[in-house]
Amino acid sequence: MSNQSSAEAWKGRITPEIETKIKELEKIEPAYQVKILVLFGIWLGLGAVAVYVPYLWVRIPCWIIMGFALHGLGVFMHDGAHNALFGGPILDRVVGFLCGVPVLFSCSNYRATHILHHRYENSPKDPDNLEANMPNRVMRWFVFYGWFVVGMPMYVSLLVLVGPFRAETWRERFACVLETALLGGIYFGVYLLVTRYGLWDVVFNGWLMGLAAAIIVANVRGLAEHTILHHTDPPNQLKSTRAIRTNAFVRFFFNNQNYHLEHHMYPMVPFHRLPELHARIRDELPPAYPSLWAAYREIVPALLRQARDPDYYVVRELPAAPGAAA
Repeated sequence: MSNQSSAEAWKGRITPEIETKIKELEKIEPAYQVKILVLFGIWLGLGAVAVYVPYLWVRIPCWIIMGFALHGLGVFMHDGAHNALFGGPILDRVVGFLCGVPVLFSCSNYRATHILHHRYENSPKDPDNLEANMPNRVMRWFVFYGWFVVGMPMYVSLLVLVGPFRAETWRERFACVLETALLGGIYFGVYLLVTRYGLWDVVFNGWLMGLAAAIIVANVRGLAEHTILHHTDPPNQLKSTRAIRTNAFVRFFFNNQNYHLEHHMYPMVPFHRLPELHARIRDELPPAYPSLWAAYREIVPALLRQARDPDYYVVRELPAAPGAAA
C-alpha cells in the first residue's frame, strides 16, 4: 500500500460532513500572518532590553523568550515552504525566506528536504529519519542526546549542502543556490557592520543568545515528533507521528505544530486552524500525548531498550473503526 493509499484508507473513516469542514479549514486567511510581525517585535523588543539592561536576572528570561519567538519565526519559514502563508508560491517563499534569516534557515533549501520528509515520512527514504540515517545503535544514542545542543546547526548546514541536489525542478535548484548566496551576503554584511562599529555586545545579547535558546526549543520539539515510533516502507504517518497537547504559551510559540500528526495528514491547514482540525479528527487518531514530558518519558526508555533490541519501536494503534466489533 502506498503512503497516499494508506492516508486515503484512513480518510475513509472521516464522514463527508467532517471532510467538508476540513476543506474549509484549509482556506488561507492572510490576516493571521500578522503574527509574524508580533514575533519579530517580541524578539527585537526583548533583544533591546537584554542589550541595555546589564543584569543576568533580566537577560536570562529575555534570552529564553527571544528563543521561543525566533523558533516561532522558524515555524513560519516552514509554513512558507508549504506555501501555506498567503497561498502564492512567490510571496510565501519571500516571506518564508525573511522569517528564516534570523534563524539561519534557507526556506528553499529547507523545502527541498521537507517535501521528501512528508512524502516518505519516517521510512528509510525519509532524509529526516534518525534510525535510517544512523544505523549504528550506539552512535544513534549519542546523536540523539547531542542533538539537543548541536542538532539544529548541523541540520542547517546539511540542508544548504544537499538542497540543490534534492530540489525537483531547475527553478527550485536555482532558488536554493540564490537563497544561500543571499544569506551569506546578509550575514557577511552584518559581520562587517558589527566589526566596524564594535557592536558585538548587541549581536551577542540581542540575537545570538536568543538563537541558542531557539536551537534548544527547536530540537526539543523536533525530536518529539517522530523519534522511536514504528516506521514502515511504504510509510504510514498515522503510526509514525505524534500529536502532543501543550499549554497556551508553548502552542503560541510552536504555532500549534505540537499537533504534528494533524499537520502531516492535512499539511495545507494553516497554523491557526490546527487545534480545530485536531478537535474534529482526534477520535480517529491514536491518543494525543498529554505533554512533551509524557512524550519524552516514552522516547528515552524506548531508545535505551532499542540499544539492546534493534527491532524495538513504539507502535501506535488506531482506534477501532466505527462499527467494528469490540
